[in-house]
Amino acid sequence: MKRSLRAVLVWMVFVATAGSHPGSGIAVDAQGRVFIAAGAHIVRFDTNGQSQVIVSDPRNEKFFQLHHIRRAPDGGMVTASDRGDGIWRFTSEGKLSRFYPPPNEDRALRVGSGGDPFEVDAEGSVYAINSGQFRFTQIFRISPRGRISFVAGGAWGHGDGTGAQAKFADVHGGSLAMGPDGVLYLTDDRLYLRKISRDGVVTTVAGGAPGGFADGQGQQARFDNPMGLAVERNGNIFVADSGNHRVRKLTQDGLVSTVAGSGARGGMDGPAQTASFTEPTGVAIGPDDNLYVLEVEKLRVRKISPEGIVTTIGRAALGPATR
Repeated sequence: MKRSLRAVLVWMVFVATAGSHPGSGIAVDAQGRVFIAAGAHIVRFDTNGQSQVIVSDPRNEKFFQLHHIRRAPDGGMVTASDRGDGIWRFTSEGKLSRFYPPPNEDRALRVGSGGDPFEVDAEGSVYAINSGQFRFTQIFRISPRGRISFVAGGAWGHGDGTGAQAKFADVHGGSLAMGPDGVLYLTDDRLYLRKISRDGVVTTVAGGAPGGFADGQGQQARFDNPMGLAVERNGNIFVADSGNHRVRKLTQDGLVSTVAGSGARGGMDGPAQTASFTEPTGVAIGPDDNLYVLEVEKLRVRKISPEGIVTTIGRAALGPATR
């Protein structure tokens, strides 16, 4: 009875920490295993759908809540602490090591503060957010040697432009995602998809105010709290449109379409247009071109096949965790 009660209590804490502060943390490795971030935990889903907690730090000894998972240059996985004090590399078995800042180093720019998104490029540079609510939002690049350089952003708001002339608003809880050409994409203010070219030019590629739901060309399309982003090899972008309970796609020519989801809140599997989701927050592309979707409120992972069939991989279950 005591063990059963303890398991229930731990599960309640697990759900509370995951759902109270959602993130877009989902990634797939070369073997097709899925990893999700939920509160103080990293959960691995094997290809047979079985799940296991591989990283757990409920006492906040190393980090406080995890929201995002990105791929490291060597194909490994990294995740950032909510405190902004470090990025952790983790293996498929849950072994942790420091990715940023390097061991025994202390650097000024914080990464992942409060659940802000981050990205890591092919050279190992980290892209991070520096913001003050209703005052400013900036994006910086940190080289592997620790050199910090300004990318884009200035005063709080919405405006395209180059460098500091561009304006971003609330990017908290959304995503940063690097395309194969080095272009950086991000969600902004729960309404827009923006991009930053390699030379710092910021443009709005899709979405507009007020928010809502509409497929269409570029800024004629509408989103409701877009969160997770995943970029295909051809540059097309998948979007977890959380408020609309849908997965959307933005093509390189600016057309937004619905990939899956009827718009109803739920968990129905089946053909893409009749399947239902519950506030999807993250998307990731697998080695088999399947698209994996995180519903962090349900601690559930779904799969969308290239043929447009939605299936449920599984829900996170507690198990022995390594740290």
